[in-house]
Amino acid sequence: MKYKGIIFDLDGTVADTGEDLSTAMNLMLESFGFEKKSREETLKYINMGAREFVKGCLPDEVKNLPNYQDFLEEAFKRYFGFYEEHCLENTHLYGGIAGLVKSLYEKNIKMCVLSNKQDNMTKKIVTSLLNQEYFTEILGFTDGRFPHKPKPDSALYLADRMGVTPDKTVFIGDSNIDMNTAQNAGMFPLGVTWGYRPESVLIEAGAKKIAYNPSEILDFILNIK
Repeated sequence: MKYKGIIFDLDGTVADTGEDLSTAMNLMLESFGFEKKSREETLKYINMGAREFVKGCLPDEVKNLPNYQDFLEEAFKRYFGFYEEHCLENTHLYGGIAGLVKSLYEKNIKMCVLSNKQDNMTKKIVTSLLNQEYFTEILGFTDGRFPHKPKPDSALYLADRMGVTPDKTVFIGDSNIDMNTAQNAGMFPLGVTWGYRPESVLIEAGAKKIAYNPSEILDFILNIK
């Protein structure tokens, strides 16, 4: 097998987290007296980390407040508190992911999960849905450790933890951020279509392969020489 390691994105790749993300965001907005947003509106702003997610979902008029930065920090704290409470209410694995990960593990393929979501929430969600033993490491964002994707630092760290060189690593995700991360880290960018971004975005961002269901990922990893 050509590829020895895999790094999975979480939101929109391993699990459908959209409903719980939207719930937490709307609870934050309502706590300030702002109008709720649809799931589709909130998901426009994911991928770049929780603070950027909150910033994108706040009304434009907030940005003109003299204390905007303090307001943004309070909004983030409220959102994070709501998300901690609701993060596993409706979040679930995409069909076929459990079997895919189990099969890859049985074939001795090293695996990690890398998310721009906060580290504790990333670990909580993945370990609630999948066997932690399948993964070399589950890594989310921690202030001061690694920058957010698409910077390659965290992906390169995980490749090193797996003992796999970047050119033998497949980075799997549903967004342009993931495809950019893969390229920045010298990894193979594989885009999935069941997540939050359309296929056209993945191709434009440099995906070298598109998977329409998880079984295609297994076939690709096992059959590429």
